[in-house]
Amino acid sequence: MGESERSAHTGINLVRTRRLWVAVALGVATLLVAGWATVGDKWPWSRLPDRVCWGSVDRSVLTEAAPPGDGSWKVTEGKDHWGDPECTVRRGDWQLSTTVMKTPLKSHLWWDLGRIPLPHDLPGMIKTNGDRVDGWLHLPQCPSKLVNVDVPGAKADPRAAADLAARTLLAVGNARIAECGGKPFPVPKSFDWPALKPVRPAAGEPPCGVADAATVRKWAGGEVTRLGAFDDAPISRCSVLQDGEDELDLGLFSAVVLRDRATVDAFSPTGVRAEVPVSAGRPLHLTAEALRYDRDAVTALMCAEGPGSRYVHVYASGTDAQYAAIKRAVLTKVATTMNCP
Repeated sequence: MGESERSAHTGINLVRTRRLWVAVALGVATLLVAGWATVGDKWPWSRLPDRVCWGSVDRSVLTEAAPPGDGSWKVTEGKDHWGDPECTVRRGDWQLSTTVMKTPLKSHLWWDLGRIPLPHDLPGMIKTNGDRVDGWLHLPQCPSKLVNVDVPGAKADPRAAADLAARTLLAVGNARIAECGGKPFPVPKSFDWPALKPVRPAAGEPPCGVADAATVRKWAGGEVTRLGAFDDAPISRCSVLQDGEDELDLGLFSAVVLRDRATVDAFSPTGVRAEVPVSAGRPLHLTAEALRYDRDAVTALMCAEGPGSRYVHVYASGTDAQYAAIKRAVLTKVATTMNCP
């Protein structure tokens, strides 16, 4: 082979080699990008897409909630270590997370997951802890599903953080409900939150409507404040706190009332332990079993005639006798709201 032929042949080989390496590099890059997308769908954006987290959360909800800044957004859609769908939205130190969980949750201390029920007849609750708000929404329209969110901003503006938690719960929840073929929850223009901090009852007002004020103060050994109220919502909660306690404390007593058995089964690992019949104008027949400490179970109040039920969990401090007295007063109060025949 002549010198010129060897040079030409060598040149062709170099071109082929370069092309091969370019093809290999492109293939590796493609695999890395595909793997990145498959593992976490994590992408940096200077501007969010119209909807994130499985196409459910509107961009405006996030951009209005996050503090102003030039940092890139990062969205991760994947699964947590239980295999539940999980999405995280982050810009700098600001982070929102949401998970669609399988039920029954079977969570120990499930009754302590939320302090403030969601308004507008929604079967869920929120809880503030430091600068974050944790929220839960049961999806009765979908078999075995509930949504959890964890959002920031509670210290700067507690109501805005509560709004963000509620809007994210509804956005993710309604997207899942659409997949299930169910009727979505209505989305209110604004949220009518009750007091997010404890308030002192008016003079002579029975705290949570339970017993009389003097008896409750005697149980507490001093002045008390109240957080929440019992009503006909899917989930209601009322707590009586002792002097110096805040919304994170369980206080003298704290009772959660659930309207539907499906919501009980979604959260509680134990379910119903005792049933108590309720009839209008008649005192409750409360056995020793019904007045025992609830732990992770609930006590069911059932209309003796016709439909109607409430599922009550009572936490109370003090002795067994004091717990029984408080639980009797709570069950009696809740029974009066049921309108049983």
